[in-house]
Amino acid sequence: MPTHSLVIPRFGRALLVAAAAFSLVSAPLHAAEKLWTAKLKEKVTWNALTDLGTLLIGTNGAVQSFDPDTGELLWTRDDLDKTSEFNVREVHGAPYLLCNHSKGLGGTKVKLMAIDYLSGETVWETDEIMGQYLATYSIPSHQMAIFALNSWEGSKDEQGMIFRAVDVLTGEVKWQTRYGKANEVRLHIADNTGKFAPRQDLSGYHDPLVDGDMAYLGFRGVDALNLTTGEIVWTQEFKPGHKDFKRTYAPLRIDGDRIYAAGGGSVLALNKADGSVLWKSDRISSYAGLFKSRDNAIVSQVEPINGKVFIRFGGNFSNGQSVLLREPLGVAAFDANTGDELFKFAKPKEGITNLMIIPEHNTVLFADAKKLYGLNIEGAAVTEKFEVEIEFKRKMGGGDVAKIGLGALGGLSGLAKGAMSSSKSRLDVPVAIVRRDGHIVVMGKQHLMAFDPVAQDIKWSTYYAAPGNVLGDSLMFAVTALAATAGNAQVAQAPSYSSSQYRSGVGNIHGALDRYNARAGKRNAATQSSGGYSYVLTNVEEGRKKGIGLMGISLENGEGEKQLLLKDKKPEYLVDEALDRLFHIEKGKTIIAYGL
Repeated sequence: MPTHSLVIPRFGRALLVAAAAFSLVSAPLHAAEKLWTAKLKEKVTWNALTDLGTLLIGTNGAVQSFDPDTGELLWTRDDLDKTSEFNVREVHGAPYLLCNHSKGLGGTKVKLMAIDYLSGETVWETDEIMGQYLATYSIPSHQMAIFALNSWEGSKDEQGMIFRAVDVLTGEVKWQTRYGKANEVRLHIADNTGKFAPRQDLSGYHDPLVDGDMAYLGFRGVDALNLTTGEIVWTQEFKPGHKDFKRTYAPLRIDGDRIYAAGGGSVLALNKADGSVLWKSDRISSYAGLFKSRDNAIVSQVEPINGKVFIRFGGNFSNGQSVLLREPLGVAAFDANTGDELFKFAKPKEGITNLMIIPEHNTVLFADAKKLYGLNIEGAAVTEKFEVEIEFKRKMGGGDVAKIGLGALGGLSGLAKGAMSSSKSRLDVPVAIVRRDGHIVVMGKQHLMAFDPVAQDIKWSTYYAAPGNVLGDSLMFAVTALAATAGNAQVAQAPSYSSSQYRSGVGNIHGALDRYNARAGKRNAATQSSGGYSYVLTNVEEGRKKGIGLMGISLENGEGEKQLLLKDKKPEYLVDEALDRLFHIEKGKTIIAYGL
């Protein structure tokens, strides 16, 4: 849910939580305390934490909400069946969930609604619409929600992909705009969709970027949507990075009177007023082989700073069912005014993290499988400032390698390239760089490393091997299709490196919602006093008992200081790191909450 700058979001935290580990800590560890248990009637299909920390559980038959402190069932909505997390979205800054319910043949009768997520009561609902639900976007600054649908109502000129804007408080329709034909935008497989009747939606695209009274959409290039009138002011179309993967248009960035975007292997600078192309870079691409066509790079991040535009190309992408490493991999920089290429780095091997902009030190950080790189962005040129070998002070010995079994990696694709590379002593590739509690942390599937960009030194690092019975399954890349990857997901959460997840304009909503404000204040106070831990999966021991569990790693020193034995071969869980609390979904039908 909302986060600041490049702090990893909730779904990115879920990836970090799923990092595989093997405990080598011998010091006494703080044991977790069981807080409550709740039985479910159906297996969980998705789960999420709201802004206030309440726990949402989706099953095939309903959506339920639980009090995170007591385990009390707050409400059940069995009219919200067969949902995914993308169907149930928050209005940030208010306790509202924007939902949709489909019924009829093929789910062609759609009803849109808002419910109070503290009480489960319906705030408002629309009449049924004949069509296909695609997405919901909350615009708190305008007290507005935009629903995207393929509509089959009205004349042929009225049918197609539409945007319907409604007042968040009342559900009153403010405007409706026909965006284009029903098949004009490529859809992707919805998360948690059924195997035999897969649904498709707009979860393969980043949310609109709001700037004043305009929302900039990234569904077919860039569209400028007037939030007051619903008019599509201008459109600049270009191809995505790859049509079959999710989120291969880079998140849009605004800098002054320009919008920076990417697609089809190129970077574009657009005039914010009319969408005209100010410059377009040459295609970044590689030849797959002598008899194969050229393969355009997927430009997955664009960051303007200091009169330059930095990009990352390649990385890990989801097609809605699996996650693959997509090459070529690299970083480049362009002159923001002219589009001239200033720098290109195509040496990353076997993986690449997000770009981490550190403006106070005029540095851009990124990592591949073996090194952490720093670029100096202070002057007119871009130069390499440092290269730091990724070494882990806690390393895996030969006995641990034997416990894992390298054969477990054989059937994996994409990220397995890194694991099966020359780095077999580590079996890990960094996937993201994040800011956590004042630290810059390089994050892998099996390691954490804190880095000081001033001293250009590793402050601490830790590495653990994975439990062998789960390495080849979900833990190798335990990530939802919606999140795609920690690196790709987190950079989309804010309009730029320096901004926070915006909450502007919600004061008029806040004023009348005392229960929300009281709970938000309580959570904020608790968050400020939390200890700063990240949790990784590991083999742990509690007395004579041993098995898969969690290790809490202190972000101050990298030491494992907390642990919890889960007694589950393939555990499913959420960690609320703000409150050091874990929700274990045991065998898909029992929620057990622990204080860590």
